[in-house]
Amino acid sequence: MENIRFVEYNSIGEFAGLLMAGLLLFVMLYTKPKRTYVYRYVFQGIIWSIAAILVQLSIVMVANNPAKLYNRYLFMGQLMVFLLLYNGILFYIFSYVNMMSIVRRKQRKEFVLMFVALTLVYLAAVAVEIASRGLYTVNLDGIDISNFTRFYCSAGIICAVICFNASITNRKNISRVIWHAVCLFVPMDLIILISQIIGVGINHTIYSATTYVPIFALGYLMFHSVPYDEVTGCQSIYALDAFVSKNTGRKKYYVSYLMVFLPGIEAVSNDGSEDTLKGIAICRAVEAISPQIRMYKISDYRYVNIIDTDKEEEYENYCQQLRGIFDNVRASTDIPFNYVMVNAEAKAELENPVKVRQFFEFLAGRYKDQNSSHFYMATTMDYDEFAENYEITTTLKDIRNRLDLMDDRVQVFAQPIYSVETGSFRVAEALMRLRIGDRLFSPDRFIPLAERIGCIHALTCIILNKVCDAVSLLSENYDFDAISINCSSKELSQKDMTEDLIEIIEKYDIDMAKIRLEITESAMFENFDMAKDNMTVLTKAGIQFYLDDFGTGYSSLERVMNCPFKTIKFDKTLLYKSLDDDRMDDIVTYMIEVFKKNGFITLVEGVEDECQNQYSVERGFDYIQGYHYAKPEPIEEMRKYFTRKSKF
Repeated sequence: MENIRFVEYNSIGEFAGLLMAGLLLFVMLYTKPKRTYVYRYVFQGIIWSIAAILVQLSIVMVANNPAKLYNRYLFMGQLMVFLLLYNGILFYIFSYVNMMSIVRRKQRKEFVLMFVALTLVYLAAVAVEIASRGLYTVNLDGIDISNFTRFYCSAGIICAVICFNASITNRKNISRVIWHAVCLFVPMDLIILISQIIGVGINHTIYSATTYVPIFALGYLMFHSVPYDEVTGCQSIYALDAFVSKNTGRKKYYVSYLMVFLPGIEAVSNDGSEDTLKGIAICRAVEAISPQIRMYKISDYRYVNIIDTDKEEEYENYCQQLRGIFDNVRASTDIPFNYVMVNAEAKAELENPVKVRQFFEFLAGRYKDQNSSHFYMATTMDYDEFAENYEITTTLKDIRNRLDLMDDRVQVFAQPIYSVETGSFRVAEALMRLRIGDRLFSPDRFIPLAERIGCIHALTCIILNKVCDAVSLLSENYDFDAISINCSSKELSQKDMTEDLIEIIEKYDIDMAKIRLEITESAMFENFDMAKDNMTVLTKAGIQFYLDDFGTGYSSLERVMNCPFKTIKFDKTLLYKSLDDDRMDDIVTYMIEVFKKNGFITLVEGVEDECQNQYSVERGFDYIQGYHYAKPEPIEEMRKYFTRKSKF
């Protein structure tokens, strides 16, 4: 009878697994992965996988060359080391799949004890296998390791079945993406393991590494390279940007933007607290509405739900269901809970991920200071208003970045102020306007935006430069005391703002007293210490200060008098109330007397008719500002109001 020649084992699958594991380890070491609670299972699992593959390759090498390499004790040691490493790999896979559930993490000790029991069974089976028929047989040309391969692959099948069963019993507590991954890869893993059991004796091919390395690679790519959060099931902001970039302008879809206000909202993380479980229950409820809803986590309190449908009726129905989930939470929770939910179509005009996010943040920002919940469906007007807001924001940033002190987009108007004592116009207030194309925007439209995006200092420098230029030209032929400019509360809180302002004024070689700054009362209240320090520096340089909008803030008379103000500017609301209310009239009259007695100059704004003007004169205001005397005009037109100097 002819002897059947031994066929060498092909380990190309193991080399492929080693290459994949090595690349993954490199990425994990040299990038900044998302280090979640279960990250260590992936990292340590890859380390054990590399060790197991190297031992497996050495086993195959000995099996193919027994004449040169075989030693009974060393070979048995190799097999035992691999079996122990493989058991460790199963532990990390088993732990990783189960510990992605917060509920399971609370049962971690029980799971460890269960795996210890399974390990003891595994080791007992190894002992039985060795005692009964051995893990391998030695032939003249090679070593048959089919039994060895079938044994550990059978253990892998048992682990896969247990993991799948654990996922089924815990389905309601794991995110949809994890469930789908388990449903897809567990059957695939079982097929590969079964084919390895069958094929190892037929074609002598070893590729068992492909049954465990891809599991760790998948876990890393999905949850630690940041596309998904394994607890909430939400995708990351990067995944959101990818979806928006791919689909905006190409297909119709909707967005539900959510801001959650909850004490300790950071608890929706990994700590297993009661609040965490409630947060996770919300995520599961959102997923249960429809597979067409995709969840994205932007921050601890901001979430985005992409509603992937082109049917408006379906979109509105989903929005109402989302609203119902959060209203139920509000009704059932004992702690303060509010939300803002803004819903809209991601129209093609939004163009890119940044613009899409800004659009929804713009709409949600309307409710940021309100201590209540809001649900809003966007209208056509919202897109138009945002487009204008976006254009203003872009323009402001460009102005800041260019910092051209004569930028034509920053227009300077001025309103002359009447001096009761001299019966003439001695001062004026400079007023900023923003020109974009053929449109002119007032300060209340763009100043809050400039403060929020960090452009206010650039605007202040530009208007100061233009006012100084105008003062320099007007001073040659006209007699006036000063022109004032408004100083933002954000501006006043900047530590080094005084240096830039003084440098600009000195560049024009004009008297510092020709420039005055108006500070709002609210600015003094919010940033008092920094405001006072900056005011002191500028006052020493020769710049006078107005306290603007007096009567609308919260400053006490004592605080006002302790600051280097020269002029107190009464807000028009005090004037209007005083005309109709005798008590308010008494208060205003008293304050005027107190201020004048202590050396302050008093000014009232908003005077629009003769009745208001007469009242202001009778109460003793030193200066009067308002439409009754003059409306704001381009600053060059102040020559019409200031007295021309005599040539002699």
